[in-house]
Amino acid sequence: MEHVLFVVNPRAASGRAARVWSSLCDRVRSLRAARVVRCGETSAAASAIAAALTPRIRRVVAVGGDGTLHYALNLLLADSDRGRHVGLVPVGTGSDLARGLGLERRPERALEQALEGAPARLDALRLTAGGQTRYFINEASIGLSARVAARVNALAKRNTLTFLSGALRELARYEPRWARIRLDGKVWWEGRYYVAVVANGSHFGKGMRIAPQADPSDGLADVIVAEAAPKALTLAWLPSLYLGKHLAAPFVHFARARSVEIETGDEPAEFEGDGEIALSAPGEITVMPRAVWFAGASR
Repeated sequence: MEHVLFVVNPRAASGRAARVWSSLCDRVRSLRAARVVRCGETSAAASAIAAALTPRIRRVVAVGGDGTLHYALNLLLADSDRGRHVGLVPVGTGSDLARGLGLERRPERALEQALEGAPARLDALRLTAGGQTRYFINEASIGLSARVAARVNALAKRNTLTFLSGALRELARYEPRWARIRLDGKVWWEGRYYVAVVANGSHFGKGMRIAPQADPSDGLADVIVAEAAPKALTLAWLPSLYLGKHLAAPFVHFARARSVEIETGDEPAEFEGDGEIALSAPGEITVMPRAVWFAGASR
């Protein structure tokens, strides 16, 4: 365990992560001497993880949700040492990356997978906007999804319906905005939209199969845009999103690319990525092929 760093978010899943970690420590004696960073506040997470990432650390295991992993990965991908492996014990509200990768959901089995599972090389997404850079492993998006993420993250208590209820509430009052999207340098789509997603993984929003064909190791991002349409029509297609059938909707556009530039003109829009609110548009998202060694990924 001397080469492993655990990043534990005790607030993930309304406090369930803290209980899971305590239970794991009771069952796995070696964890009691493990190096652990507990990061409940995002403002303190980066500095605490950075201080613990000594050259001896060769594997980082996040115990929490996609956001917990997000903060750890941002430090790892910004570091010149790209040889560290990453693992995840998914205990978050959404845990959509775990769904897409087929990771174990039972904590003890997930811990074993994160520590001993063979690593796979996965792509990552690099967002550059306003002179700043952020990294994502699952997806990045603008529009309605960012509003839902902000709503969910502000809640102290969350349950299985939190994302769906948040999406319905935001859709009811959301006014579509304008964007122009370039794929690999060429204009691909322009118009008013509800959501635009650049996906590396297949799921977001707690089980929505936003990119059912996504392969997180193919060097390409799946790009999905839901353009402005009557809200009744959009609601009618919402169930298909959980089944991955929404790409057939008349208002949904799909493509693949290595780089995605998103302009929003004078209409402000924030990027959401891995469930966290990130930078403001305009911005460019670029695929980083095989940038992450991820333990136990079945895909």
